[in-house]
Amino acid sequence: MSEKRYDRAYFDSWYRGDDPPVGTTADLERAVGLAVAAAESVLARPLASVLDVGCGEGRWQPVLYALRPEASYLGVDPSEYAVVRFGESRNLRRGRFGELRYHVFDEPIDLVVCSDVLHYLPDEEIFEGLGALAERTGGVAVIDVFTEEDDPEGDRVDLHLRPASWYRAAFTESGLVAIGLQMYVTEETAETLEALDLPV
Repeated sequence: MSEKRYDRAYFDSWYRGDDPPVGTTADLERAVGLAVAAAESVLARPLASVLDVGCGEGRWQPVLYALRPEASYLGVDPSEYAVVRFGESRNLRRGRFGELRYHVFDEPIDLVVCSDVLHYLPDEEIFEGLGALAERTGGVAVIDVFTEEDDPEGDRVDLHLRPASWYRAAFTESGLVAIGLQMYVTEETAETLEALDLPV
């Protein structure tokens, strides 16, 4: 079986056209707006930095720039096509989720995004990258994941539908605390939040 290719044909198939299978521009704008608002609420200041892990073509970047033009954005993705085409204009860098520990930053990132990624990765790579993702989260991490309790549409090649409990345990082990709507903070940040901001 040939290796899955995240090339131009892949992104054209899933993200472009009159009726793209992976949501509309309005869907993306709502997701970005919610993430920005959550991070700024937790940080109690304007958003300054964003790290998008598994960013694909960096679709979040122009929407974020429209909302917060002063905020820095870095996208990391294994797709050679995406980095060659959008690397300069959207600040994308080549890399896999499991290699996140090799990307060094001077300080934690205000908003870390990992959207529609983990359910395409093997267990080993998730465990390799989650701790590094948590360490780099200074405000909020948005980690959108489909589980076996869901009925997702879209790309099902190499899709791993694990139990939601599997992810909850993995996130807890890495030091991430759920605050709702697939958003997470570190244990240190959770201590600064109010009781009803956190799950029971």
